[in-house]
Formats: sequence, structure tokens, C-alpha cells
Amino acid sequence: MHQNIIGKNVRITKNVREHIANKMQNIKIHADRIIDANIICDYMHGEYTVQGTIAFGKKVFHDKEKEKDLYVAIDAMFQKIEREIRKSKERNIDRSQRAVVDKSVQTEEDDDAYSINSVGIYEKPLDELDAVLHFNSDKKPYMAYLPIKQGEDLFSIKIGKFPVFLFKGNDNKVLEVYNKDEEYWNIDEVSVTPDNHIDASKSENYLIKEYNVSEAVNYLTENTDKKFVVYISSITEQAEALYKESDNSFVLIRMFDI
Repeated sequence: MHQNIIGKNVRITKNVREHIANKMQNIKIHADRIIDANIICDYMHGEYTVQGTIAFGKKVFHDKEKEKDLYVAIDAMFQKIEREIRKSKERNIDRSQRAVVDKSVQTEEDDDAYSINSVGIYEKPLDELDAVLHFNSDKKPYMAYLPIKQGEDLFSIKIGKFPVFLFKGNDNKVLEVYNKDEEYWNIDEVSVTPDNHIDASKSENYLIKEYNVSEAVNYLTENTDKKFVVYISSITEQAEALYKESDNSFVLIRMFDI
């Protein structure tokens, strides 16, 4: 990511840079594919003007705010851009959901008919502890999120490339499927200890394959002992998961691009 902060009649101090970096992290929580960010701070006639232009791939978001306080102007500008990014993301989620072709039961004789509901990953990246705590309090037996790890300083947060998938197994045990490195995936049985740490009591390799949705349905249909499958989509090339609610009802868990 290229980030450029320019001051016109304004001295860009270390505190100002850190404040902007903190706001950029809030933006990256919604989408980490920031290609270019340009921030211009100007002071004229007793007012600060802050202009921001942030590019995500082919999409560009821009806003300009005027305030008597520089930090208030920075906050207002980032708040407007963040709101537009969230709206754009929601529109794309709607389009992606409509793009999933749902097969539904038409007749009693159609034994091969099934239905698919599509859901997205959690609205913002989480660390493992927060994700498992949230999942334990939720009634749904599945969840996906983008993992984050704190960097060396307060303003450095790393967001994982692949989502982590959580499922409730037998006896409500939490199963976590995640990318270990570029080639290998793991499945862990995890729990939260009394002192709020993650305990991975069981861990083993998870063989991840390339499927489309129909092939994933066939896999779960043929393997009656399986409730879910995580795979790399042969269509989107993203990690997805399919959860089997019943013999003819499935939930597709996928990541929606902004």
C-alpha cells in the first residue's frame, strides 16, 4: 500500500501521522486491499481542510471536510469514507447473494433437489479469542471470520489472507479450520480456558480440495458422517465452506469482495 500525507500550511507532526495511521487501520478492518491512500491537510482562513482519496482496486473513495480543529476534520473525513466503503460492501454482498443459484424442492419425486442459503463472513476481522467467545455465545453452528494479529506497534495489525471457519461438532465442541501456511490447512478442537486463552487440545492436518458448490454438495451427500466441508472454490479461487443443515438443505459460507 502506498500512503501519502501532505501538509499545506500545516506541519504534519508525528502525532498527526499516528492519528491518521490509526484511522487507516479502521478502514483496513473493512477491506485490507488498499492500493493507494492520499491525505491532504490544508489550513486557510482559520479552518483546516482535510481531503482523503483511498483506492481499493478499481474503486476510489473520496471526501473533503472543513473544521476549526485538525483532528476533528481528520475524524470526520475518515468517518465519511468508512461509511461509503461499508455501503459499497453491503451492495456487493447483496449482489453476491443473488448470484448464488438456489435449487429448491419442486416435487416430491425430485429426490436430488436441494436448497442453498448463502452467508458472508463476520462483518469485521477478529482475533482468535474474540471469535471463539462470540461463536460460543451464538446459536448458529457455523461462523467464518478474517483473523487479525497485533503487530509490533499499536497501529500495526495484520489481517489474514484466508478466513477461519468455526463449526460446532459433537457435544458442542468447537472445531476450527484455518490456513496454516500457503499450502496446508489445519483443523483444531479449541476451547477457552478460565484465564481467557485458547486451548487447542486436538490438532491435525485438514486436506483441502478444489470444488465448485455442486461438487461440495455431492461430497457432503456422499459422506453422510460429515457436517461441513471447507474447500477452495474453482470459480472464485477463494476459501469457502458448505455446512449441511439437513439432507437437502445447505449453507454456503463465503467471502464477499468489496
